[in-house]
Amino acid sequence: MKKIIIVFPLVLIIISLLISCSGNLVNKNNTIDYYEFNKLINPLKPNTQDLLKYNSKTPGDFITTTKGETKIEGYVTGNKTFYNNIIKPELLKYLDTLKKMPQANSINQIALFVHQTYGIYFGKDFYRWGGDINDLDDPQGKKFRGEFKYGLDCSGFTTSAYEIAVDLGIINDQDSAAQFSSKGFKHYCEKYGFLDSGGIDNTSNNFRVDTKELAILGSLVFTVPAGGEPTEAEVQLLQPGDIVGRSGHFGIIVFINNKPYYLESGGWVVPQNGGLPYSAKEALKIFAQNGILFVRRVLPKINN
Repeated sequence: MKKIIIVFPLVLIIISLLISCSGNLVNKNNTIDYYEFNKLINPLKPNTQDLLKYNSKTPGDFITTTKGETKIEGYVTGNKTFYNNIIKPELLKYLDTLKKMPQANSINQIALFVHQTYGIYFGKDFYRWGGDINDLDDPQGKKFRGEFKYGLDCSGFTTSAYEIAVDLGIINDQDSAAQFSSKGFKHYCEKYGFLDSGGIDNTSNNFRVDTKELAILGSLVFTVPAGGEPTEAEVQLLQPGDIVGRSGHFGIIVFINNKPYYLESGGWVVPQNGGLPYSAKEALKIFAQNGILFVRRVLPKINN
């Protein structure tokens, strides 16, 4: 969900209509608050100094650079600093435990922690156009909070747990389980001759995985037709770390109390529910009102 330049006003109208329509389908009983269930890693209460530095209004640095013959001007993110200073130190306390888990379970714990932490610091809708946790994306303009330093777009959040798992050595970057990460995607491109073209003017984007790549990477678990909903049998196929969406928008499946929930940044479900996890079956039904959905996986199958 980035780098749309010409049709920006139309995009705003379409997105507002989609959110408005999906909001009518929302049922608060399908959400769960982060403080209502037990999880491995709980964010520390931020201190005043950290909140002054890391908040939704912190401006990004404006830079001018070139990419080949293309001049690029825009704002760059600082998510990697936030990761290194706030997120990573807490995860390292649990690294041995995370490494002993099935990879799907470790991705589950990391995704929940990242989503909750970003919500605490940057608000329930921490979407930032062109925001990824490693700051790989090209500089962006002011569209959709593009001028601010912190925040993740939909693919930036969806891949964040995978980026972190690779960084912490939970997933080997050369394994197929790493395909949703930049290092894993780089190996995929080198192995299969796939072109990394997610940057401005279809240039390389430092192997930052965007929605058009997420729509083809990994293996297909099942699809939900436009206007449809997943069957109970299909819901039973879900496991933590599965991604859900189509080119343009993706979210991720997590499990809470042994039940599947859906998380995202931006889009049609989570922002309408206070940024909380939403029951996967109902979330996919809402999501599918606007088009076909693909559920994709890179991790080994586990028993739920």
